Amino acid sequence: MRILRLRFLMERILGNKYKPIRELVYKFLSPIKLKINKKIDQQPIVNKEKGFVLDGTLDNYLTFHLRPKKSSDFNLVSTEILGEKTGIIIQGNIGKNFNFLKETLKIYEKIFPKTLIIVSTWKSEDQKKILNLQKENIKILFNEEPAGPSPGNIDHQIISTFNGLTLAKKLGVEFCLKQRTDCRINKSNAFSYLISLIKHFPVEKNKPKLKGRIISTSLNTTKYRLFNLSDFLLFGYVDDLLIYFDKTSYLDSLKKYNFGNKPCFIDDTPVVSEIFLCARYLKEINNQINWNLDFWWKSLKEYFCIIDAMSLDLIWLKYDWEFEYRYSKSYSNKIVRGIEFSDWFALYSNMNLEWKKYLNEHEKFDDKLTLKNYKY
Repeated sequence: MRILRLRFLMERILGNKYKPIRELVYKFLSPIKLKINKKIDQQPIVNKEKGFVLDGTLDNYLTFHLRPKKSSDFNLVSTEILGEKTGIIIQGNIGKNFNFLKETLKIYEKIFPKTLIIVSTWKSEDQKKILNLQKENIKILFNEEPAGPSPGNIDHQIISTFNGLTLAKKLGVEFCLKQRTDCRINKSNAFSYLISLIKHFPVEKNKPKLKGRIISTSLNTTKYRLFNLSDFLLFGYVDDLLIYFDKTSYLDSLKKYNFGNKPCFIDDTPVVSEIFLCARYLKEINNQINWNLDFWWKSLKEYFCIIDAMSLDLIWLKYDWEFEYRYSKSYSNKIVRGIEFSDWFALYSNMNLEWKKYLNEHEKFDDKLTLKNYKY
């Protein structure tokens, strides 16, 4: 009633100018989203938010998504009943991410109840502080750091992940999710989804070394950069992940698989970080590898499954993290470099995708890791 009285008074005062002035005010205020925890279709996305969003964009539509920072504001729970024993490896340095990790573990108690969680980090961390996170189902591993540096700290990832997976296998885990300390899943019943994918898309029976596919996400898995399988978060059988993160060091692996010497480039593809891990895995299970797009796409089809990061409600607090669909969405070119589940499923289904129509060779880099054959 107060709004109606105010409108009546304003119409009397402003007369014919009321409507244009009202539209001008609405246009001025519309970019300011004040109550962003409001109910939408009977339910708010989050219960608590004191801030606001100011949209100053002119040429694009801006949408936004909210995720609770703290477990006390996170009320989702999982209802799944699993027949398989599952585990989670959270690996890497902790440092300034301690509070984020602490809240992640509390949230995981709700969406991954009673799941074995292994935090695999370094002896150089604040051990006393981190040990306070340990519970009956949360184990803490403090690892010795590798003696020397490696590209993208890949030896650090190998050691922390392999040791975590080894403990998980010893404790009877069958399926395992590996993630970084600065990542967080916000999706309930996620294990049912992931295990269903592995069972629905089995690997060919002529691959005796493998139990199933390894699942990765659209967050930085790419079409045209060879073997660029995102390693921020991976899921699969523990035995398959132990092959993927074999404890052999970067330099020793270069020799073992005949990749060359450091700095290692094969057909202008840098054999580093996630590219190295994926290429090494494919060489191990295939005994051969071809450095071209056809082999990369065939490998994606046969050995992996790419899901949308949003299907796990995944947040990764690094590298322009405010851009929800970085790496996987782009409207600035004729092609999108990233791979989503819809792309992977079409590839798996032998659809004629013509991915070479606009880019007919893989991305090539110079010795400074600058892309030299394409300009996106």
